[in-house]
Amino acid sequence: MNSPGIILTTYVNAPAPDLASEFAVDQLSLQSWQQRQQTLNRELDLISTTAGLGAALVALAENQRESGFIRDSLNAVQRFVLPSPANRRHYFSVQYNPARARRFAGAGVNLPPEGVDNVNHGCFLCAENIWWQQQGAELGYALPMAGDRYTAWMNPFPLAPNHCVIAAREHIPQCWGGRSESLVTIIADLLELSSLLPGWIAFYNGEGAGASILGHLHYHLLPRPPGYGPMPLELAIQRHDVDGLVEDVYPLSFMHWHGQRLEMLASLKPWINNWQAHTGDPEQATANIIAITAADGSRQDCYFIPRHKARSRAEGLAGVVGGFETLGEIVCSSDEDYKRLLAGEINFDTIAGMLRQVSVAL
Repeated sequence: MNSPGIILTTYVNAPAPDLASEFAVDQLSLQSWQQRQQTLNRELDLISTTAGLGAALVALAENQRESGFIRDSLNAVQRFVLPSPANRRHYFSVQYNPARARRFAGAGVNLPPEGVDNVNHGCFLCAENIWWQQQGAELGYALPMAGDRYTAWMNPFPLAPNHCVIAAREHIPQCWGGRSESLVTIIADLLELSSLLPGWIAFYNGEGAGASILGHLHYHLLPRPPGYGPMPLELAIQRHDVDGLVEDVYPLSFMHWHGQRLEMLASLKPWINNWQAHTGDPEQATANIIAITAADGSRQDCYFIPRHKARSRAEGLAGVVGGFETLGEIVCSSDEDYKRLLAGEINFDTIAGMLRQVSVAL
């Protein structure tokens, strides 16, 4: 068997405090939590105004490490880079991240204090639950964009340092249509977020396409991790830098647009509306949507990857295929997958085959 190429990526965070010792009873009250929210948001607004939204989100992450909400130091993360046997400039990668196995169960306590309501079945992204679920430790940042409809929260099971979740303030479903936003609005808001965060990776996971919280609309944002260059999906576009349908240069079929945000929106709106009108089974249609703004702000790229709700997983690794996976880095958390990686049983062709399994023709 071939030995895998392994890059050990170690992220150093502050040690996690003991929540029970850090937060006194008065800090667990809703009023106290709201006051600390307001104070932190004033500080983050100032940082955002003077240094940009990215700096404000990094400051939020630091606050959440100090509070003990972010308890995963990422020290156990290992990254396996798997080059193509035909051309070593092409690669896929696998991130072994054992803490991610806990994300479906959420973090924090399950039962509210006496006299406090559990809203929306204990949704982890509703502020009405967050203050008591996390015993006062979790604070968010009300984003000054998209009509003040979103709040940034840090991910307790991050893919990389400063991984945050941008959640709608209203409890609306992750899927588009019905009670939730239209697909065009979901994309427009993602592009606006990305435009404020040059050098960051922003993505949306649809139902059956990697989303772990289906009841509440949210996005994922993270700075490009240390040591990462262009992701495999981005490298594919460098070989095919034309807007429109992209096939044959990547295991997934997808649509790509690039340019300035408003120009892209004008181009993609009619295509999205036409796709929705003619997709074979609209009830099963879902997608991964990725937006990346260049670090110098010179261009923005949007990738629309159609998916089918019944094909959330692929044979080969245990995890679901979400937005980060469609970029070309598979995230796994099981001991079995880790053993297979160490044994060299998973390679470039394995990952390419997995992505083909979930690809949907356009």
